[in-house]
Amino acid sequence: MTNTLVTVVSATTATATSYLAAYRVDGYVDGMLPPRLPANIGHYEDTFQQVNGDWLLASQAVFLPFGGGTEHLSTVPRDA
Repeated sequence: MTNTLVTVVSATTATATSYLAAYRVDGYVDGMLPPRLPANIGHYEDTFQQVNGDWLLASQAVFLPFGGGTEHLSTVPRDA
């Protein structure tokens, strides 16, 4: 998560936009991998409400204009 921008709309409401880049590889167990492209790039749009003095998440939407499946790499474990 990066570049979160919170905007206070009123005394009891705020909105936030946060950007994300997710890097993920499943199944690989043998050390470091060469750099990969992100699996997903997008942003969240959140709305917060103040209820009894606490700020609560009222709604959240995620937008993934660049996304795909998780890369799966299988290897033979080192002990095999």
